Amino acid sequence: MKPLKPFSKTALTESISVHGNISSLADNRLLVKFKISGNLALILWPKATPQIHREDGLWKHTCLEAFLGTGSSPRSPYLEVNCAPNGNWNAYSFSSYREGMQPAAETRVRLQHHEPEQHEALFEIEIDSQKPFDFTCLGLTAVIEFTDGSLSYWSLSHPGSDPDFHNKDGWTALSTH
Repeated sequence: MKPLKPFSKTALTESISVHGNISSLADNRLLVKFKISGNLALILWPKATPQIHREDGLWKHTCLEAFLGTGSSPRSPYLEVNCAPNGNWNAYSFSSYREGMQPAAETRVRLQHHEPEQHEALFEIEIDSQKPFDFTCLGLTAVIEFTDGSLSYWSLSHPGSDPDFHNKDGWTALSTH
């Protein structure tokens, strides 16, 4: 698994670590795994929900994310997938950098949650599409909300002066093999 880095180091971000990776299950199915280790009691986890559903604004709280692009240019399209640790999810397609955002109707997301142990939580997120994936670059990201209400932003890298998960300069070439 690849380590994600917090945008800002604080005592709270130093108390945990976040790792992620992606693998292909089929031409139209991907599996994204996240592992959060450390003092999990400091993380504000979303409350369980009786029915898992598509939801906007998940990034405002603890949320695991994947950005999948069809090219590294800011003008090339990409998909954003958000999944809360309680299973609520959303997927958006963008025509270019932060432009043309629409719900990705052909994409479905399912969280397979492994119960957290005392110092480690594992999450597997299955992404299904009605058409084959043709992505070439990837951004693995997470928003972690701590019990004091502060948010931390985790990514493979942070190329700008502000946390910006949409910035493809912080993504990596996609390898699902």
